Amino acid sequence: MHSTADQIVRDYLNDVDHLLQHADAAAVAVMAPTELERMIHALRAILARHAPNADRRCHRCTARWVWWRQARPCHAWQIAHQHLVAAAPAQPTGPILAVGGPR
Repeated sequence: MHSTADQIVRDYLNDVDHLLQHADAAAVAVMAPTELERMIHALRAILARHAPNADRRCHRCTARWVWWRQARPCHAWQIAHQHLVAAAPAQPTGPILAVGGPR
């Protein structure tokens, strides 16, 4: 079951990526608010599960390390920072026109 859920999520992300790359501007403009909201909720839920404790350590990522070893940085927060904050802004795939706007 776990691998099936993994594949379903991968397929969903591939479908959204494909639509973003190949759909016309009107379809992307209609789809974007809903998909952005879903992605934001999913990312916030993942990061909430990796919330740091009072010692600023993620209980999920450091649970395997005994307390006297050096704590490892949380992978979820590192990846989120890398892709959302540190990365260069995404380049638009083309002009996005308002729904119902001139073509």
